[in-house]
Amino acid sequence: MKKIFLFVACAAFMVMGAKAQTAEELFNQGKAEFAKYDKLFGEYQLAHGQNPDAPDATIGERATALMNGFDLLQRALPLDTIIEKNKDGSPKIDKKTGKPKFKVKYSKDIVNLLSGHINDVLNVGNSGLMGNDYATSYKAFKFFNDLIGTPLTQGIEFDQATLGEVAFYEGYSAYQLKNFDGAYSAFKNAMSKGYNDNQVGDFKNSCLANLIQGFCDSKKYDEAISYIDKAIAADQSSALLQDMKGFIVEQKDGLDAAEPYYKKATELDDNFPNGFFDLGRVYYDRAEKIIEQNPTANNSELAPKLKPIYNMALPLFKKAKGLDEDGSKTNSKRFIEDIEYKLELLK
Repeated sequence: MKKIFLFVACAAFMVMGAKAQTAEELFNQGKAEFAKYDKLFGEYQLAHGQNPDAPDATIGERATALMNGFDLLQRALPLDTIIEKNKDGSPKIDKKTGKPKFKVKYSKDIVNLLSGHINDVLNVGNSGLMGNDYATSYKAFKFFNDLIGTPLTQGIEFDQATLGEVAFYEGYSAYQLKNFDGAYSAFKNAMSKGYNDNQVGDFKNSCLANLIQGFCDSKKYDEAISYIDKAIAADQSSALLQDMKGFIVEQKDGLDAAEPYYKKATELDDNFPNGFFDLGRVYYDRAEKIIEQNPTANNSELAPKLKPIYNMALPLFKKAKGLDEDGSKTNSKRFIEDIEYKLELLK
């Protein structure tokens, strides 16, 4: 993958372990955290305006204050809803709605504070990317994306292209942290919003390949199959996904068991070299087993068994080689040369 230009990005988040239990305590602490963020951000803007090349010395502190503010105020909000009660302790009922009456004290201010700082989450994410602090940028962009569609963002219009870009950079940050599961989800989210820049599809496929390889390395084949089956269900026309499933099945049960998936890959995409290469390996391996099982047989005795198999494998490897001329995706040339040599011996 090419080195991509980052438009945004950083700081490490530390979730504040607040012990407060009342809405008032949480509200006051959260408001103080946002005030701290606002003060630091104002100082940063002033310093940056005077010297754009100066290091961003407070990004970590700003990020911590901002995320602490969100955490505290989001926990305060449900505690601020107090059910009004009668003298006997039963809830007072609103005659118009038939529902219990309730009162709030801080909720309006809490919602205003939270809504007013949503874009600041993106500012933190952007600073994280620019500083290569991917842990911070991932948490910020993920936090922002998780907010979309919640009551807190109702009434706020977000451009789909922007949301797709934010999802991509969430995935990119996770990818740099080798959090391939989180990255895969984010890249899928970006593509669902129409984002197609920065080789997002290649990143998504790379995440999936890394996840599958990790499952197989740990011999968690059933988990790998479950993961790939979900991907296939969402994209039944993908040759790559069928080939990946073949890879899993091959690791678990051998090449013969993987044949249907490699064959399906060739049927779905006539220009996918890996499918033809892997199907060719199925037949090549089948021929090798015949040779191993008949150690005393001569060429004339082996020829009737081997030639039909090699003649099935050879065009598959040639097709793969034609689609992968530089040999960056398959090792077809070695198999072609070996099969052609063996066919000469079997004449």
